[in-house]
Amino acid sequence: MPKAAGTLEKRQKSMKPILRQAIMSPAEENGAPEMTAHKYRQIYTHEAPFHLTLGGILPGIETAYETWGQLAVDKGNVVLLFTGLSSSAHAASHNRQDKPGWWEAMIGPGLALDTDKYFVICFNYLGSCFGSTGPSHLNPATDKPYGPDFPPVLLQDLAESCKLVVDHLGIERVFCSMGASMGGMVALEYAARFADAVENTIMISATGRPGAQSIAYRYVQRQVILADPAYADGWYYDREEKPVRSMSVARQIGNITYRSGREFNERFGRTRADIGYNFGPEFQVESYLAHMGDKLAADYDANSFLFLSKAMDHYSLGYGFNTYEAGVKRIQARTLIIGVDTDILFPFEEQEAVYKLLRKLGKDTHLAKLRSNAGHDAFLVEVDWFDHKIRTFLDEAPRG
Repeated sequence: MPKAAGTLEKRQKSMKPILRQAIMSPAEENGAPEMTAHKYRQIYTHEAPFHLTLGGILPGIETAYETWGQLAVDKGNVVLLFTGLSSSAHAASHNRQDKPGWWEAMIGPGLALDTDKYFVICFNYLGSCFGSTGPSHLNPATDKPYGPDFPPVLLQDLAESCKLVVDHLGIERVFCSMGASMGGMVALEYAARFADAVENTIMISATGRPGAQSIAYRYVQRQVILADPAYADGWYYDREEKPVRSMSVARQIGNITYRSGREFNERFGRTRADIGYNFGPEFQVESYLAHMGDKLAADYDANSFLFLSKAMDHYSLGYGFNTYEAGVKRIQARTLIIGVDTDILFPFEEQEAVYKLLRKLGKDTHLAKLRSNAGHDAFLVEVDWFDHKIRTFLDEAPRG
């Protein structure tokens, strides 16, 4: 039994009132978008024009989000949770009948993000396809999907759109902004952009500015989609054939970067899934990649992937400032920077660089390094370790 599942099983007996179930196993990976009934999805509608960093304007936007726990009377217990590129706002189930979320093992009574203590808000991003305004939404000017005409967005715009929801809820200051992968970058950007409104920040397996290797991976993923005849220059919404095959391959490339070679060797080795010689999924590792690719392709919009992956490439905490250091200096929050030694997408050196710069600037910052074969996606697997680190950091935070 995988570690996450074992941890959940031991905790289920003491949890109230929701019975949790493990969603992380070698066969059923986490991190891909999940289908939900959307019963607990909330939509905030911003009716005024939304001005984007690169100059585009949306006539109005909708932002999807979900919440867990109760907002304190003084509204001082808010934790903002930012997702990876392809996840929805459904980070955890809300009751026994609800479907598990992508971080089920971390959100709930008695867990790291204890909903008896914290009011957790998880957002779906602007540009995505799980309720928030994105390329698949109708363009009011044409009454057709925006498609490739959707204006370019940056992670700065994502942070701004989430802040609109926070303001709508009457929350002036959040206890913590946090996230992993792309969500870790948005969490840092939120803490920098709204420095007076964030007390603590947790960045997991992310970076202050992506390096050339992760940009290269995402470039190749996008080229696979753009070369697909079914992509039809982005105008595929009313076509019978959608670019699902290219989306599957793009995700397979992504999944290679989300794990490590050591884990692949231990988990799959050279075991064959099919006897014979063929160009399909002959080895178990190939079957795994095909399964994960098809899982994402069934739910995720190709244009959303293109726009948001490009937003990651463009990201820098120093964007708009004379120096990178000047952009980082904005952060006033107490920070926890977490990295994994086998992460090939955002190597530990990139987390360490953010930590060292924050420390040089005299900030209250902490660095943690996990040694794990799970690679970039370790935050979905090494539940015990992350539970302890996050819980300790939040428990030790000064109050008020």
